[in-house]
Amino acid sequence: MMHSQCSWPISGDLSLQTKRDGRDFIIPLAPPIFVTLDNCVNISAFIRSGENAFSVVQQSNMSDYMFILHAHHPTPVQLSHLASYRKRHEEWVKITHAFCTSEPTEWLWKRSHSRS
Repeated sequence: MMHSQCSWPISGDLSLQTKRDGRDFIIPLAPPIFVTLDNCVNISAFIRSGENAFSVVQQSNMSDYMFILHAHHPTPVQLSHLASYRKRHEEWVKITHAFCTSEPTEWLWKRSHSRS
């Protein structure tokens, strides 16, 4: 099943409903807004340790489709995406830290004073 191509209805009549941090989320699935490279929907951002509840809400006949919740270890593509995100985040932290770090004024005074 992992290697089969996903396709999605385009009627607008299908969504996934869940909660995260006490807030309701409705994720459109007909068609989905965000898909993976293999055209599937990654809901891992909504998964937390413990109990998780989801509702797939269909408002029209979806008998031509099969919906599968597939739990798996991260794929190489997902791991690469995560590594790229972490690298960009670390670079951003370094840049913002550089802007927030200043040289002590006493040291600057001694340096400029010694040039006189």
